[in-house]
Amino acid sequence: MKPNFKEFLESKSVVVADGGMATSLYEKGFYINRSFEELSITESQAVREVTQSFKKAGAQILATNTFNAIYPKLMTYGLQDQQNEIITSAVNITKEVAGDENYVLGVIGPLGVLVEPLGPTSFSKAMDYFKKTANAMEQAGVDGYSLVGFHDLKEMEAAIQAVRATSSRPLMIHMAIQESTKSSYGHTPRELSDLADKYDVEAVGFAGEVGPSGMLTALNQLRPLTKRKIALMPNAGLPRMINDEYIYLTNPDYLGKYAKRFVQAGANIIGGHSGVGADHIKAIDNAVRMTKTSNGNIEVNVSQHLQPVVDEPQKKQPLAQRSRLGQYLSEGKRVYSVEIVPPKGVDFSKFTSHCEALSAGGVEFVNIPDGARAVSRVSSLQMATYVKKNFDIEPIPHFTSRDRNLLGLQSDLLGCHINGIRNILLVTGDPPKLGNCPGATAVYDVDSIGLTHITSRMNEGLDLGGSSFGQPTEFCIGVALNPTAHNQTLEVKRFEYKIEAGADYAITQPIYDLEAYEKFMAKCESKDFPVIMGIWPLVSLRNAEFLKNEVPGVEVPDWALAEMEKAGDNKEEAIKRGYEIAVKTMQQAQGLVAGFQVSAPFNRVQVALNCIHAL
Repeated sequence: MKPNFKEFLESKSVVVADGGMATSLYEKGFYINRSFEELSITESQAVREVTQSFKKAGAQILATNTFNAIYPKLMTYGLQDQQNEIITSAVNITKEVAGDENYVLGVIGPLGVLVEPLGPTSFSKAMDYFKKTANAMEQAGVDGYSLVGFHDLKEMEAAIQAVRATSSRPLMIHMAIQESTKSSYGHTPRELSDLADKYDVEAVGFAGEVGPSGMLTALNQLRPLTKRKIALMPNAGLPRMINDEYIYLTNPDYLGKYAKRFVQAGANIIGGHSGVGADHIKAIDNAVRMTKTSNGNIEVNVSQHLQPVVDEPQKKQPLAQRSRLGQYLSEGKRVYSVEIVPPKGVDFSKFTSHCEALSAGGVEFVNIPDGARAVSRVSSLQMATYVKKNFDIEPIPHFTSRDRNLLGLQSDLLGCHINGIRNILLVTGDPPKLGNCPGATAVYDVDSIGLTHITSRMNEGLDLGGSSFGQPTEFCIGVALNPTAHNQTLEVKRFEYKIEAGADYAITQPIYDLEAYEKFMAKCESKDFPVIMGIWPLVSLRNAEFLKNEVPGVEVPDWALAEMEKAGDNKEEAIKRGYEIAVKTMQQAQGLVAGFQVSAPFNRVQVALNCIHAL
């Protein structure tokens, strides 16, 4: 009778795991426009054949076809209600093939949604998703669990906690890495090792993204950091598009050569990920059999292995030295900024005249929205560059994560920095369906919290992947704040995450109720954090009603509506009453905030200037 899986892992022999289930099914003619996990129900024989091929090739550990059998991913195919059935069927197929000779690992992949603080999915919600998956696997009778393909270690931690809360069976964790040996979110082998130690997992390693060469580099960094079992699941190189199909070109012999090197460098469990088929596993098994080194629970001599190479973050430039705004915030000098929307077309003469008015009126900062209300306008970064070059006013362009993927976000930030832009307000951005191009798609690779994290890392000279790009950026990082949000608990939590991610200041939505603002700030831990209060001078009752009912996050109290209603059809009286409400709010808030961002309602710049000059 075979020993239990924990005893098996503790033996000194090197273990062979299986390869890539999804790519093996793809080669059978199943295409990527469907759920491969559902095949465990609808095409169970195909899944069984792939699993049998891995066993025949020499794999001692067989993984279930459940990488994407996680609730959020199943939802994209409308299969969420079949999750338990899919998982149970996948486990049963693998157990049937494994018999009494092999071990069955329940595979759990990432959620496919961003987990706090990088995104809106809470840690507890992520744990709930993973618990649901782990519970189904536990009920079906797996021998252990394998977390595969995680780039975000915070998300991996939620998965670890969920598995540990569900089962006492062995757990293997694998981080996905790039050629830099870091995850796409910049997590390092050292961080992975620390996480493995924190939860005392049975095996730690890497799966996916890189081929054998990159995996060996990562192994050489991880081995000196841990005495735990190390598991490696390389891709079969990088995929190439050939005749409209993705093909992995690494041949079995090449992977077999590297399997020998893996063993010699201290790996304990060797298998494969994307593109690794049965022939590759057979080559790995042959290499392991031919390698006489046995390196299970032996003492690892650090001097025998390469020391980890880490791109260290550089010291951030002091806030006061980054920009005039940074200096004002550092010295406690009151900030006054006016918000002007960019033009919709190429005629920007009105924008220029507005900037001239601000300059003549002594205003030193101008806020420039980035497609506010999802309306297509001239790029906020381009207009900021124009202001920087032509006026003695510091621009504060807004920058959304809605319209750009991770590559575009970092590229545009670097570009605007080269053009002299130092102040930035990072926002998630309104959904396209709200604007004048409802058919446009949204990207949202990250939300404003994740974007703050990216920009803060750039201030340390590191990209999102944790690789150094040389001289750091010097951004004065702003974030949006909505003290009158309906879900106060969530808004407080997100505000604290933004600060933790590296924000330097916040600008609020328009505030009309100072008591509500004070109550919100009393709930926040970071009470000394510089906040610039948003002010929108009302110009009509219709304007007030629109803000209250149609602009997300803006709360106009009933007393303000009643005050604007008194103006009737008199436009000048309405503007006067809106001005008085704004000035009263600003006067009462002077001791509470770092400054004010006054919007120019419908580009009425003089109204904004009058409010500022009244103080």
